[in-house]
Amino acid sequence: MEITATVLLFAGAVLGFMAFTHLSMNMSVPKMIWLSHVVLVALGLLALIINAFTTDSMEKHYNLMVIFVIALIPALTMFAKKDINTRKALAIVYGLTGFFGLFWLITYVLP
Repeated sequence: MEITATVLLFAGAVLGFMAFTHLSMNMSVPKMIWLSHVVLVALGLLALIINAFTTDSMEKHYNLMVIFVIALIPALTMFAKKDINTRKALAIVYGLTGFFGLFWLITYVLP
């Protein structure tokens, strides 16, 4: 289940990077890109939650879920703000927090 979450979150990160590229060039983000990003990240988080409730191991990944919820705050704020510079700054914070959580998950999966 950890590998499934990692693959889904990595695919979501790739689509998020594509969305950030559009945003940084002052272009509108295509709806299919950000919608796919949201779906993949939500499925990855759901896989982590299912893993936390069904596993008996010590790594239940509650810390990762907290990191991804913290990353959700600037993501939701981006939709409320219309100023492009504020949205770019929030996208950077969201992306860095999300990548930190993804790399932390990879450190659990690789060994």
